Amino acid sequence: MITWMQKHKKYLVVTIWISTIAFIAAGMIGWGQYSFSLGGGSVAKVGQVLITQEELEMEYKRLVDAYSESIPNFKELDAKQIQAMGLEKTALNLLINQAYLKNLALDLGMGVSDAEVVAEIQKSKMFQKDGRFDEVLYKQLLQQNHYRPSVFEENIKNALLLQKISALFPKATTPLEQNAFAYPLQLQDRAFIKILYAKDAPIKIEESALKTYYDQHKSAYKLPPSYTLAVLKIEPSTGTPDLEALYKHYQTHKSSYMGADGKLEDFEHAKSKVAHDYLQAQAKERALEQYLALKKGKLIPKEQIFSDLPYSEEINAQVAKMRPGEVLKPLAYQEGYLVLKLVKKSSDMLKSFAQARDAVLDALTREKQRVWLQEEAHKELKDFKGSDIGAISPEFQGSIQELDPKQAKELITYIFKRPDAKGFLVLEDKAVLYQIYKQDFQHTLQNKPYLEEMASDFKAQDFDQALVSMLKSKYPIVIYAKNLQE
Repeated sequence: MITWMQKHKKYLVVTIWISTIAFIAAGMIGWGQYSFSLGGGSVAKVGQVLITQEELEMEYKRLVDAYSESIPNFKELDAKQIQAMGLEKTALNLLINQAYLKNLALDLGMGVSDAEVVAEIQKSKMFQKDGRFDEVLYKQLLQQNHYRPSVFEENIKNALLLQKISALFPKATTPLEQNAFAYPLQLQDRAFIKILYAKDAPIKIEESALKTYYDQHKSAYKLPPSYTLAVLKIEPSTGTPDLEALYKHYQTHKSSYMGADGKLEDFEHAKSKVAHDYLQAQAKERALEQYLALKKGKLIPKEQIFSDLPYSEEINAQVAKMRPGEVLKPLAYQEGYLVLKLVKKSSDMLKSFAQARDAVLDALTREKQRVWLQEEAHKELKDFKGSDIGAISPEFQGSIQELDPKQAKELITYIFKRPDAKGFLVLEDKAVLYQIYKQDFQHTLQNKPYLEEMASDFKAQDFDQALVSMLKSKYPIVIYAKNLQE
């Protein structure tokens, strides 16, 4: 909270001012929609400052509003789900932090006059009409949103008091502090590198070694799951439908036969489409009948075994989730319908050595190549002669020789995390030896304003910790609401 105060001159817009004005503007959270069951009076006391139930409700509403705007699907949660997130305690903690500062302001003899409160309210465009403050509009808006003017104005007074106390805190870093923060980030290395390639490894693998590797790792080589399915495929009838039945279907489903102009197509023009739809509907009815019969064990269709499911991606995904004995309701498929029952699923069968041999050869080759890269890099590290890649820094983006951007970033991150001037990194298909021959602090920083803001944030956090620690020891907290006690 204090960090916010240091980063934003308009602190009152972020805290209590927003808790009052924002609800009037948005009108999305109704008064009394959330019940705290806290009882009457105050919910907590910090030093000589009381935190009222009304203040807690407003702060809670502010948090709910903020979450609604920033978190997808938050608005779909009910009151119990929101309460489970602990927003009540979060709201109380924010108010406790504010109360620390109010106590400090009171001890320093700081205050806010009624004239200052009036001036602040009159500045809000929400209460202005034709560019001027309108008292009738002000009272009307408060009444519509169930705010008593005295409570609203007390909140504005509190916000102004917090704004005044925040003005006493350090708000910016000095040039010396900024330079001290940025100096380590200006470090850059100049290095030689040499790349060793896995494909150059002189590897010969005997058949016996492949079989031994397979025996040690056979659990990693499984056959794809196989599915034993009872399959019913119901296709539309090929006969000519009865004209009367078609017309009845047309009358029942007129909304399906609207033209591009929004007008209903007459029966004659729509007849072919009606016939198609009618036959599909008849097929679906038969599919439902067979689904029920299969589910009740009255139908025993021929079982089929599939290692690769032949249906659409959506149907295959549904089959993969089925439990043995489960029957899927009719699914549209190839101008007809499918009814599927999973009889058995096998997912633990291992590949034979012959089936797994190519994959085993690939895995063992890569394992031996990696060992070779490690050993060769160790041998060459002492006296290797590499090529100069120039200056590199943690901010480097792009390729380095045969290293793609991802590999180059991995190498640079590795170099800057280690204290050694010389070393090597084994990547997936290569090893990179490096030697740093020079370091300086000449790297040009890319985003200086961002770094200055970071420096200010770090300074604010240090100040926060010291101030909060001091205020906690000075102003004791008593929480009266049992459901908010630790």
